[in-house]
Amino acid sequence: MDNKEKRSERLPVWGDELIRKLDAFIYDKPTRNIMGTIDQFFERARGPERIPADILETEKEWLVRVDLPGVKKEQIQLAVHGSQLLINISHKEETEHYDQTYHYYRKERKEQYKERTITLPYMIDKDKVKVTFTNGVLQIKGPKNSPDEKYLSID
Repeated sequence: MDNKEKRSERLPVWGDELIRKLDAFIYDKPTRNIMGTIDQFFERARGPERIPADILETEKEWLVRVDLPGVKKEQIQLAVHGSQLLINISHKEETEHYDQTYHYYRKERKEQYKERTITLPYMIDKDKVKVTFTNGVLQIKGPKNSPDEKYLSID
């Protein structure tokens, strides 16, 4: 009598099926790539999204253009630190719905926070910068100043 016949005598039918599934689980190759699963986890767990921006330059000025569809002017914060421009977007949305016919009430909230720091090769003068926001496009213009000298000259 071989091992398979001995095992079938000892185990009920459902036990044989369980053993077969356990063997397949332990010895067969996994159907999903473990590295792909790990990558998916970290993609979902990222921090605030980075705001896409176009950075342009002419002979006399620099220009930063940011598309922000669905964002209101009040939700945008701009800050300047030397040659860095910080853009923060805090987007909150709340919807409520009540239907007396079916007696249900629904309230949903959505909150997004995005940020971007743009470093320019020029010092940003707050008094000379012009900022406009029309049709969901944020445009920031400023004159080119001499590049920031980070190093001291040695005499």
